[in-house]
Amino acid sequence: MVQDKAGNTKRLARNTLFLYFRSIFCLLVSLYSSRLILQSLGVDDYGINNAVAGFASMFTLVTGSLSSAISRFLTYEQGTGDKQKQRKIFSLSLNLMIGFSIIIILLAETLGIWFVQNKMTIPSGRETAAMWAFQCATLTVVTGLIVSPFNSAILSHEKMDIYAFISILEAVLRLGLAVFLAFGRYTIDRLILYTVIWTICTLFLHVCAITYSAVRFQECRFRLFYEKNLFFELFRYAGWNFVGNVSGTLSGQGVNMLFNVYCGPAVNAARGLSNTVERSIVMFVNNFTLALTPQITKAYAANDMQYVKYLTYRGSRFSFYILFLISLPVLLESQFVFSLWLGDVPEHVVNFNRISLIISLMGLLYTVFGNIQQASGNIRNYSLVLSLINLIQFPLAWVFLKKGFAPEVVYFIAIGITIVNIFAAHHIVSKTMPYSFQELMKEIYLPELKVIFCSASIPILAIILLPYGWWRFLITGALCVLFTIPSILFLGCSEAERGFIINIIRNKVSSFFLRSK
Repeated sequence: MVQDKAGNTKRLARNTLFLYFRSIFCLLVSLYSSRLILQSLGVDDYGINNAVAGFASMFTLVTGSLSSAISRFLTYEQGTGDKQKQRKIFSLSLNLMIGFSIIIILLAETLGIWFVQNKMTIPSGRETAAMWAFQCATLTVVTGLIVSPFNSAILSHEKMDIYAFISILEAVLRLGLAVFLAFGRYTIDRLILYTVIWTICTLFLHVCAITYSAVRFQECRFRLFYEKNLFFELFRYAGWNFVGNVSGTLSGQGVNMLFNVYCGPAVNAARGLSNTVERSIVMFVNNFTLALTPQITKAYAANDMQYVKYLTYRGSRFSFYILFLISLPVLLESQFVFSLWLGDVPEHVVNFNRISLIISLMGLLYTVFGNIQQASGNIRNYSLVLSLINLIQFPLAWVFLKKGFAPEVVYFIAIGITIVNIFAAHHIVSKTMPYSFQELMKEIYLPELKVIFCSASIPILAIILLPYGWWRFLITGALCVLFTIPSILFLGCSEAERGFIINIIRNKVSSFFLRSK
């Protein structure tokens, strides 16, 4: 078992490195691409595309929960080693996704078209472009459903290098499209041109994932298959995730619709730009948890609960440290970062981004623990309770926006809901894997509080004392790094973890100098 755990740690480190290389590359490319696309489309068209694409994705309420179920079941069977069960799960999943794709097309071409034409706030003269954007978004959503079982297979086999390669290819294609739009002269409507070409690029990426999975993994073969017991097992699991997907969609894309109706496309554009930065930063944490989740699921399948707890505690702390290290300079210098990135900063963008990053940091106090419930398959209470709490956001946002409150009120509502979720999630998960509040304080919360206090104090002082500009930005960024990294190593890590990290750094430096000789 020790040897297996050592191998797991090496695989986790290797997979995380693949994903981090992908993240750094995608972050730089995404920020530049988004700026070019915003300049090419303009604020209103950028907002229209963000709102319409978000509405199209709302049709995946049922299938989103099914995708989570597919990923969990394939990963769990990887842990048990049952190849026959893996083949059955994949075949049934693919057949279901194809069936749901047909239903979504029918809904989008009836209810969807009616909503876009009659309920969304579209500037005069942009109705045709908005409809093109909706049709392309629908096609992207539908093909995304069909490819989801193949992506789940890639993740369950922990082939993070392939996952990273496809993501890097996606970033390169988006950059190419952004340059094509920004520096070309066209008579075709730019929003139509953008959505059509990006849809073609997305289809190409889906074909790459399908081809790789079909060639490399024996279970990834299409065949008509139905097994009643397995069908109900999948849907019983997906059914409880469904409520979570509804609440997530309403708090995400549903709020987008409210912004469109009560605030207009400009606020949709601000939310889209804020989300671009937040997603780019949070992606660094998602890489770590993405590599961690299969190991938690497989350890649970092997009934090694001590290892599950070890992975969860360490994963929770290190995911927080990673996000905090990257978020702190952005939180303190958001205005400068967005000015540097966009030039003219749309209203609300800075506030949206700051609050959303704080919400993401708070969410890491409990989200990693959700992997335990997912691995156990007993997700009814977890999904139901957290989903009902999250569902409160949409009606509250509706009421406050209708009464004329500033758009930021939606994010403050989300902070309150996140605090409630922290307590609710830990109460439920502790029944699956027993742990106490004192354990959480010792293993997670106290180390994180020490890191926050010692890392942020001096950079905040610099923000207060120094004048706005390049020098303050550079000094603040340097102070964030200089104080956060030592705080993490000496206050946020155990002695064993600190030694492990220092040894990795020492080995990497030694190997670099040996190669240079």
